[in-house]
Amino acid sequence: MSMRSISLRALPAILALALTAGTAPLSATSYVMVSDEALVDTAPVAAVVRVVSEDRAAALHREGGPAAVTEYMVQVEEALKGEIPGGTAIVRMPGGRGRDGMSLKIYGLPRLRSGERALLFLEPAGDGTWRVVHLLLGAFREVEEGGRHLAVRNLNEAREVRKTPAGVETAPGSDRVRDFDGFARWIADRARSVRRAADYYVKADDGGGMGQATGQYRLFEDPDDGHNLRWFEFDTAGFINWKAYNTGQTGLTGGGYNEFQAALQVWNAEAQTPVDYRYTGKTNDKSGLDEYDEINTIVFNDPNAELPAFNCITGGVLAYGGPWYYQETNGFQGKQYHRIANADVVINDGLACFFAGSPNALQAAVELFGHELGHTLGLNHSCGDSGSSDPGCADGTHDEALMRAYIHDDGRGGAINSDDEAGLRALYKLGGSANAPEAPTNLTAAAESTTAVELSWSDNATNETEFRIEVRSLTGDFADIGSVPANTTSAVVEELAEATGYVFRVKAVNAAGSSGYSNEATAATNGAIAPCVAGANIVCLNGGRFRVQVAWKTGAGEEGVATSVPVGSDDSALLWFFNASNWEMLIKVLNGCSLTNNYWVFFAATTDVQFVVTVTDTQTGMVKTYLNPQGISADAVTDTGAFPTCP
Repeated sequence: MSMRSISLRALPAILALALTAGTAPLSATSYVMVSDEALVDTAPVAAVVRVVSEDRAAALHREGGPAAVTEYMVQVEEALKGEIPGGTAIVRMPGGRGRDGMSLKIYGLPRLRSGERALLFLEPAGDGTWRVVHLLLGAFREVEEGGRHLAVRNLNEAREVRKTPAGVETAPGSDRVRDFDGFARWIADRARSVRRAADYYVKADDGGGMGQATGQYRLFEDPDDGHNLRWFEFDTAGFINWKAYNTGQTGLTGGGYNEFQAALQVWNAEAQTPVDYRYTGKTNDKSGLDEYDEINTIVFNDPNAELPAFNCITGGVLAYGGPWYYQETNGFQGKQYHRIANADVVINDGLACFFAGSPNALQAAVELFGHELGHTLGLNHSCGDSGSSDPGCADGTHDEALMRAYIHDDGRGGAINSDDEAGLRALYKLGGSANAPEAPTNLTAAAESTTAVELSWSDNATNETEFRIEVRSLTGDFADIGSVPANTTSAVVEELAEATGYVFRVKAVNAAGSSGYSNEATAATNGAIAPCVAGANIVCLNGGRFRVQVAWKTGAGEEGVATSVPVGSDDSALLWFFNASNWEMLIKVLNGCSLTNNYWVFFAATTDVQFVVTVTDTQTGMVKTYLNPQGISADAVTDTGAFPTCP
């Protein structure tokens, strides 16, 4: 594709893409504490290791497997239980730089550094690598503090859920600090069936400085460059779709679908930000965090066994999740951010016992889901982290926040307060900027020929150096196709496919970064002016003037072109996708010239697969396209302004 600029403004306007996971996700990571005794008894291997190397881009070097993983090469210094053949192992953890320029960050999981020592509980991953037992619960870093060597497990970004006689209670992730060598000796003894009391804990008054060692923050950051994360779609009246895995959540009446929709509305209701999360139904997609799939999904009951098995007696991880985001940054109001592209949450299997213990499981679910959605927006905990400025939530405003590190579980559901609003507005409230340019608006697109579309927009900035233009097909991803100079208000995109629908967007750029995107504009290139020739997959309507074709694609990737059913009508047609006896669509092109001076396009389809309807006026070459997204039950279309090409 190429572009040519066709119109320059004479006067200044009035002043006005690699992914990473960084927002937390199903509340960062939620877990039920596993005792040290259970860790030793259930882990095949426990060892003191030295980290030799860290590879956050391991997925790029392997065929198949998870889309984003970090691999650590470790050298065993002391085997406490079991054996690692050869004394060297590759330990794999979810998250890291992924394929197609994307990355994933799971908050709450440990990050080991080259050269440091760690005490790890390990189990085989089944592919020659190893994984940490119970993810974050089975990894202890060695930290030197005050002359002592301590075994530290950073649970600040996670949330602990406890089952008590009164029900389920949730608390900020925290942990007792252990003496590293004393803990290792105790593990080795227990592995040899020598049972003795745990004598390795460091007293509370000996733990000075550990809050600094574990750290805290309120907006999620990229672990490499410290930039915060946000969605950019909201800036131009865009929205983000969410789906729920079609099994439903075990332990919640109705599967938790209503509660998830209520949680989405919690953040949409904030009046000063343009956040717009939308529920678009169920999906059979269960990729979760194994593979980037462009679908924002809450996946129930861990169908891919991504998480170590949960045990109602000994505990384990309840859920994990995170957003995928681009590695490059974009400007928003003078500051650089990573752009969130997708978010997924995976809930472990076997959790019915915990929901059963809640005094109001459905309201607790709304609060839990709302909290986790706050993480997907880029928010961290307001208080309750052991390393934060308010670890005990002594401040009343922090304590009442939805983003408190642990849910209230008192029947309030998903209400947000002023602290939640302040965090959301810091990321999303629109306003002027002295550095980054203002976003262009009023983008329109119109076909110029069979291979070109003309774009026009309003330039609202006085400090841009260029405009970047992006395009996608109706069912594809946006791609940057080049730039036009500052003060340009229109351009022609060329070398497009004939009779094809496209979506366009524009952003302004300068040295400080880029603006948000303009609104999206859709147009189809013209078709050839030639008689319509009917065939099995082509329908000619209204005296043969209008050529109709429908392309379809299933969620499993099967695709084809709809086949017509002989009906003997001049203005209407029936079509089938999969089976000649199973008709999917009725479509008609009507002459409405006497009423609206337009030809009308009406159709109705009884399907939820993706399809694109392409209608071409063979006398003028004008084309109209209509998309039904994958997994959405098709709405009836009554377009009475489709073709202003009368007579």
